[in-house]
Amino acid sequence: MSTENKGILESVTDYVTETAQAIGDWAGAASSEAKHKTKAEAHRETRDAEWSKAKSGNESLVDRAEGVGKAAKHEAKSLSQDAKKQKESEKREHAKNKLTGNDAKSQAKNAKENVKDSATQDKPVTEQVSDYISDTVEAVGDWMGASSKEAKHKTKEEGHKADRKANWKAAKEDNSISNAASAAKQGAKEMKEGAKKEYYDQKADNASDRLVN
Repeated sequence: MSTENKGILESVTDYVTETAQAIGDWAGAASSEAKHKTKAEAHRETRDAEWSKAKSGNESLVDRAEGVGKAAKHEAKSLSQDAKKQKESEKREHAKNKLTGNDAKSQAKNAKENVKDSATQDKPVTEQVSDYISDTVEAVGDWMGASSKEAKHKTKEEGHKADRKANWKAAKEDNSISNAASAAKQGAKEMKEGAKKEYYDQKADNASDRLVN
């Protein structure tokens, strides 16, 4: 075999080997990307279900708090899977560009994009998830505190309402001025507690919005 033919054969062999490797890299990255996408979507579905439970007035306070915690946990997991999916997507694109001869161009483009988007790509699982958890914990604390105070003022409001009705009934039956005065006094307290209840209800809603946005 001539030196020229040997050189051509080696070049073809190298090309076939590199192409086969690039195809394998592309297929592997595409498969992993799909896997992480599926996991991310599953975590988001679970997050939404747990958050619905957390917001439900039919659940106990303990179950609602548990729902908030689980929702935060699955949000963090979905972000982690999104980051892994993005990494596999970049590997798949890199392998595709090796097949089409655009590898150097792709690397230059990715380097530029990585500098631009470093906040979300350089440390996606550490800082991004850590920041989310920190914000979530704070919002959960605000939501729990506001919900607890809302429940307390609601209980007081209902107590004053019951006393108001009882005193007003006695005032009508006995023509009692003192009972009428007591009914008015309880009515004022009822309105005050109702206003506080509405205030903390709004605070709970605001904290809820921070958790889902």
